[in-house]
Amino acid sequence: MLRDTFREGRHAAGSEPLLGVIATPVKTASERVNDAAAMVRAGVRWVQLDIPLSRINPRAGEFRWDYGDYQAGLRVFARAGVSPVLKFLGQADYLSQDPAGPHADWDRTLNLTPPRDRQQWQDVVRRVVAQYAPYCRHWQIGNEPDGGGYFRGSAEEYMQYLEWTATAIRSVQPHAVILGGELFRGQMGLGSYGDVLSQLVRRPDLFDVLSIHYPLSRPQDAGPVEDYRRAMQQASIRKPLWNTEQQASASCEHAAPGTTTHIRTEGAARLSPLKAIGHCVALGIEKVFLFSWDYDDGGLAYRHDLRRECLVAAQALHGAVPLRRPDFGQRDLTLYLFRKPDGTRTLAFWTEVKGVTARLVIQTSRAVRVVNHRGETQTLQPVQGSVRITAEFCPKVATGLEATAKVRLG
Repeated sequence: MLRDTFREGRHAAGSEPLLGVIATPVKTASERVNDAAAMVRAGVRWVQLDIPLSRINPRAGEFRWDYGDYQAGLRVFARAGVSPVLKFLGQADYLSQDPAGPHADWDRTLNLTPPRDRQQWQDVVRRVVAQYAPYCRHWQIGNEPDGGGYFRGSAEEYMQYLEWTATAIRSVQPHAVILGGELFRGQMGLGSYGDVLSQLVRRPDLFDVLSIHYPLSRPQDAGPVEDYRRAMQQASIRKPLWNTEQQASASCEHAAPGTTTHIRTEGAARLSPLKAIGHCVALGIEKVFLFSWDYDDGGLAYRHDLRRECLVAAQALHGAVPLRRPDFGQRDLTLYLFRKPDGTRTLAFWTEVKGVTARLVIQTSRAVRVVNHRGETQTLQPVQGSVRITAEFCPKVATGLEATAKVRLG
């Protein structure tokens, strides 16, 4: 029997928002106000931020809580209803196992080797958590320790880092939610750091959520969701899966004819937000964080078209439970049927090749509300017990379907 090891205080399934983004950690408070407002309009209710720890705590006993308006930004997000997920990723040299070891290329003060002293490290973590706990309950520990280069230690050293950090967090905030892993390799082969996944699932007491990266990508780039589920099943545990880094920065409108978006192929790099989020929810992933909000010019902060599509996904798929994937033997056609909390069904549908379309028939006695990727809505009345719709490259959702509704090719 699988043990549900998520800690007390968990919300009911589907009650928490679905969509998050990854944002740069340091901005002015006024910029954060604009960001938070734009996120809310896009249906984004989570934001993941690195803790710039080497800047906040550059030397023993010194804490610069006002660095870069970081805390002011957390306050802005929390007031706007956007929940921060704060990530421990590196630290100052004085805390590090190897002060002369690898540093982050985006911040040369951030040492990526593991902390060297348990008591010293936990004292710092407790100070940080006490400072930011009014705005944050979710804490990510590490980033791609299975070979991404952001944690320069072995699998055993990551597990020690996780234990030290999680224990310190919970000593200050007992109902904190710990995100462990941020893994990307799955079971596709060991990196130079060792088998983090198999060790992680053997210590379910140390984390509440298994966070993963890019599970829709090509097999040579990242492991699939099935790898993580298999590892948990082998360890007889059950944890929520969150995809805490997912690319979805392509516009379906601007794609050239013949462009493809099949997952687990090179086309996965061309997914638009509704497609990426729809695939993730259909795979049983509870939260999806898109990369990125503002790390480059293609970020969601600068793309009104993508933010509009995010809102469609956030509204249509909030609380959605995957039921089945209607399969008509057409590789280029994707359909997902979900159950919503009110008992109605939502159908997400699209084609995976630009220029390919498919006619669908929904057998129903009710009107069907179809929403396209732009948020434009059309209400279709049934004629002789059915409604006809067309699947195109740009994704759509049909909402409010009755439980007895059936879908077929038309």
